[in-house]
Amino acid sequence: MAIKYAILGFLSWQALSGYDLKKLFEQAYFLYWSGNNNQIYTTLVQLHKDGAVTTEIDHQTSGPSRKIYTITDEGRQQLREWL
Repeated sequence: MAIKYAILGFLSWQALSGYDLKKLFEQAYFLYWSGNNNQIYTTLVQLHKDGAVTTEIDHQTSGPSRKIYTITDEGRQQLREWL
């Protein structure tokens, strides 16, 4: 499975940060993925450039700000076509 579509699939459930996605990949027993964290973030940047996701900064009172990714209609269309 291409990581792009796994990310779009996760984001179709809810908006997530890159860290949240990393944790989901680690916990998802049904996905075999031997990649690294850089692949997640590189793919998120490309998805944003392609218009498949939007970003929003979540400023937190305790801890660093988080970038939250949300799937767009374009991203949903790409996911549907792949499925």
